[in-house]
Amino acid sequence: MSTPEAPALIGHIPGGAGDAVVRVAALAPAALDGLRSPRLAAALDGVLARRDGLRAEGRAIADALHAVIGGLPRDDVRPRVIGLRRALHAGRRPGTGEWTPEIAGRLPAGVSRRISVWLDGAAALATAEDSLPGVLAAAHESGLDALLKAAMDPGFRIALGGTSPVLAAELEKWISDPARTPRSGTLTTVARYLARAATKTSPLSTFTTSGPVAWRAGGPAVEVRPVDRSGVFELSYYHLRESIAGFVAEHAAGRVPLALNASAQRLGDQVVYLRGLGVLGLLGGERHCAVPARPSVLALIDQLGAAPGGLPRHVLRERLTGGDGSLDGEVDAFLDHLLDAGLIVGGLPIPHLDDVLAGSAAWLRDSGEAGALPDALERAAAALAARPAIDGSGSYPARRETVAGRLRELAGFAVPGGPHHAMFASLTTVNVRDTAVTPAPPAVCSERAWRPVAEELDLIRRWIAPFAPHLPARLALTELFGERLRRRGPVPAIVFYREYQQAVTAADEAGAELRGSVLAPAARHPEDSVLASVSRLSDVMTSALAALSPYPHHAAAKSPAAKSPAAKSPAAKSPAAKSPAAKSPAAESPVTESPVTEGPAARRPAGEVAVHPGALRTAVASYPPWVPEVRSISAFVQPAGTAGGFRAVLNALGTGFGSARARLDHLTGARRDAGPADHGTGPIYAEFAGRFGISLNDHLRCLPFHLGGTPGLAGHADGAPLRIDDLVVRLDEETGLLALATTHGREVRVVHTGAAAREFLPPFSLLLTVLSGETPPLSVLPPPHPSRTAPVDRRCDWPRLTIGSLVAGRAQTRFPAQSVPLPRPGEEESRFLLRLAEWRRAEWIPRRCFFRTRSAPESVDERLARSATPWTRTREKWHKPMYLDFDSPLLVRGFVGALRRPGTALVTFEEALPDPLSGDHHVAELVLDVTAGSRPWTPSLHA
Repeated sequence: MSTPEAPALIGHIPGGAGDAVVRVAALAPAALDGLRSPRLAAALDGVLARRDGLRAEGRAIADALHAVIGGLPRDDVRPRVIGLRRALHAGRRPGTGEWTPEIAGRLPAGVSRRISVWLDGAAALATAEDSLPGVLAAAHESGLDALLKAAMDPGFRIALGGTSPVLAAELEKWISDPARTPRSGTLTTVARYLARAATKTSPLSTFTTSGPVAWRAGGPAVEVRPVDRSGVFELSYYHLRESIAGFVAEHAAGRVPLALNASAQRLGDQVVYLRGLGVLGLLGGERHCAVPARPSVLALIDQLGAAPGGLPRHVLRERLTGGDGSLDGEVDAFLDHLLDAGLIVGGLPIPHLDDVLAGSAAWLRDSGEAGALPDALERAAAALAARPAIDGSGSYPARRETVAGRLRELAGFAVPGGPHHAMFASLTTVNVRDTAVTPAPPAVCSERAWRPVAEELDLIRRWIAPFAPHLPARLALTELFGERLRRRGPVPAIVFYREYQQAVTAADEAGAELRGSVLAPAARHPEDSVLASVSRLSDVMTSALAALSPYPHHAAAKSPAAKSPAAKSPAAKSPAAKSPAAKSPAAESPVTESPVTEGPAARRPAGEVAVHPGALRTAVASYPPWVPEVRSISAFVQPAGTAGGFRAVLNALGTGFGSARARLDHLTGARRDAGPADHGTGPIYAEFAGRFGISLNDHLRCLPFHLGGTPGLAGHADGAPLRIDDLVVRLDEETGLLALATTHGREVRVVHTGAAAREFLPPFSLLLTVLSGETPPLSVLPPPHPSRTAPVDRRCDWPRLTIGSLVAGRAQTRFPAQSVPLPRPGEEESRFLLRLAEWRRAEWIPRRCFFRTRSAPESVDERLARSATPWTRTREKWHKPMYLDFDSPLLVRGFVGALRRPGTALVTFEEALPDPLSGDHHVAELVLDVTAGSRPWTPSLHA
């Protein structure tokens, strides 16, 4: 395992090499070989080739007959020859009266012979078409055998059981009785999961193994090695752990420490705070509240402020009454009122939510309870803490079920019919997330191969600044509040939050602008803004995109009359095309394209746009100060072998600062001798202490400070606390933007370092991240805006984009979903596959690719009007790439099912780069961090 050479300094993280994580797919791509049918593919290709040949020859013969017809006498033969010509031109067999010995004798011998040969070919074509159902049946039979064999892999069965218990149960029935073939839909879904396990590296299940990277000086870019894997269980039910803490607190009423709300602060004659700090706004969290700063309230604050871990009620009561028992009832009513108001909170003295079961049991025992509940909590904690091996022993599913069973036992201690009883009684293994990890490096990587990639990623980190998703919101806030802050000076963050809430809920254009830029940043283009400071960002974005010229700003729509994507690129028309970036080396970069012509070649997608890194450097140098760089990113990259040698392909971007490694180390139980240190100068970097109800946000500390608290807990999180009452909002002198600072004037940046999507941040926490500017876009290429996206009613193409040796964007082709062939009612499957193959060839879609489906682009109003479902339930997965092999009938069935889902409007095909079937090793993805001001990229080398 490689580690940083020294404790990471904020702003000086060592290039991310020491923090690198590798994710390895559970199955080797060879598992997909058996799902393919080369014989069926050859049969379909053969039929289409015959059709093409017959169609071309038929038209050629028809042209020859045109001259012959003119010389025929005007008798009854002439109309029949005209019909013959029309049939051949259309590629259909002539009617019985259109081809007879008499007609053959009236035509030139050479033409007659060509027609006879053509008819023999048509008969052979019909025979070939008639044979397709038999070939398909054999393909289905062999595909089912291969699917069953591959699905018997112990690791796959374990992963499927954690993701879809019902489907896993059907698979187990099939394995135990191979003669009992499941339903078609079940087979299709198993095949889709199998493809996922072999081609994707999602870390949210045991379909993927995550581990640290070991580095060596040279050798292959990535060498995957076998390692022992184990599963880590987590509670995945939304806010389940907070609910457990609340259940224990309710059980131990009167003994639970009372703590001051972490956001409480005195401002004049009021004490202001956020009710439900750390709770999603849709659940009533982070509402601005205030109570009068009466002496009794201030006395309470004095007592609890000196006890960050809280005080038991009886201790607090005694201190507030001075020992006068006659005041106990009055003080209890006072405390109950403030508990209801949210100024004080009941919290277990436990530092971390991931320890809520064992910590609650220990606290109950320490507080004098020796009953059955602590024992039940300890049994559940022990089950959750198990790290079962992912192997063929068969014990893993039982260990997973034990976790759910131990949690259900807690229902016996809850009030029957109450919310806690219903919650515990309904828990199943679906509420238990398991992740496959290993503390041993599952891959050894070459420092020589990845060093140039890291340098290009650092350049991309600087170039993406105009596309930071919340920069428009920050610009809008600056325009709306900047003058006020210039007059008033720094404002307490909690006061600014109240004013922000008033502005963001306003019914005017500015309020709508603010709501869209904060809550739906991808749905509005800055050029459409009603605020001048936001609309000017459009010019910077255009200049930045010109550095990618001739890559199109958005897709180039293909039609027979269309020009090439390079010619249609807005960069060629915009004033930015005259900028220094447009005259940079990118303008002379080679572009591999096919000229657009009539026929199938008109639909051939552009190949590749290669951009010189110097173009991006030129663009970055022109950014104004109010476009600050994102200091740290995580880059999710895959190695790809191409004709030109090693390349890295960028899958996505995320928050850096070692957050991916901190998550991995939390899961593996790795110990760190020292966390990131703060050296008293430069910005203060802080992460959230709370996990916002989602265990995906659990990780070891990766920033020096933590902010806020955890609902239901009163313990101390790791790292130095950054108090909310020490935060102010001010105008930053360097950028002119609103920013966070301490009351002593030191800049503050609050970073969401959890793995859950930023949509799950509650409103105050989200505002802090907007003002900090450390949220990168999810990809290099900016998202499509409804007002700027390519037409949705026709085919559109994006070429491959490379920056130096890094593939920053795969080639993609998008279609309206209704333009893709689907089975017709009553149509034989073989006939449908033939139509689909013909369409695929005509549209130049690769045999193996990934596809994504999505609904029509949403406007800002549509995005904001959506229900809260995406916040509280599993979000739609079909927008993510899914593997498709057109030579696999099972995978094609899954593709058809995706297209038929209600609301599907668009489908995008993306090149399979790297091609999963091109190598003999498991698909792997690296997570590399690059950070501003880091030391040279020098990972520790371990063979």
